[in-house]
Amino acid sequence: MGLLNNKTIIITGGSQGIGLAVAKKCAFEGATIIIAARNVKDIESALNLLQGISSQNHKSYSLDVSNLIEVERFKNWCSTNSIRIDGLVNCAGVYGPIGKTTEIDLDAFKKAFNINFFGTVNMCAVFAPLLISESKKKIINFSGGGAATPFPNYSAYATSKVALVRFTENLSIELGEDGFDINCIAPGFVITRLHKNTMEAGANAAGDSFFQSTKKQIDSGGVPPEKAADLVSFLLSKDSDGITGKFISAPWDSWHEKSFQEQLRIDKDFATLRRIDNKTYYKKS
Repeated sequence: MGLLNNKTIIITGGSQGIGLAVAKKCAFEGATIIIAARNVKDIESALNLLQGISSQNHKSYSLDVSNLIEVERFKNWCSTNSIRIDGLVNCAGVYGPIGKTTEIDLDAFKKAFNINFFGTVNMCAVFAPLLISESKKKIINFSGGGAATPFPNYSAYATSKVALVRFTENLSIELGEDGFDINCIAPGFVITRLHKNTMEAGANAAGDSFFQSTKKQIDSGGVPPEKAADLVSFLLSKDSDGITGKFISAPWDSWHEKSFQEQLRIDKDFATLRRIDNKTYYKKS
């Protein structure tokens, strides 16, 4: 028995990169997948891969998540086709402009924020009322670089991702009494098309330190996207019931361990966006 048997999961940005790894893992665990992404050719290729993994009737839908009208049409398409939705995974995202905020194209900044942040908000707001589950209804959002520490020269990406963490926390409280578990994942340094943007931008725009770090990560292979996919599968499953409002690192947190899972359930401040605690600052005499 797979962890996600008889569940239908929507995955935005599921046609490539981390989103595709998540879709493949969920299909392997028995879920029926609906991939929502912009590029029709990529969607068709991803759908063929999923059909080779399992016999479920996987589906796809071409969608720009930053466009609320398109998201509403997608919802109507799901309703018209009587699709029961058990979970939503929001993977769609872009890096946006790279460089100092005073030097980049601010329209490109806004566009990246619209995709990364408002795209997720759109999907959550429109689709949450459609989710049905025998246990907990599950929503998983993807954060990334800049959510836990500063990420200079990538401010559009970083600020949109940290906003997603707080949004996830808020939404988990707002919908908690309606049976939702809503969490946010940091996938780690997964080598995707986003990092090609860094190499194209160069060291001056990206900052030499991050540029060199990106080169090293690309050479080493980075963090496998399957680590994030495994965490998604767990958070979509009944095994994670009661874990909600958390910001969890796929490669660095011990989320496989029962003790860690229990702390996620009982400690309201653990794995959340808070100021640093237990530090004392002394004035020099």
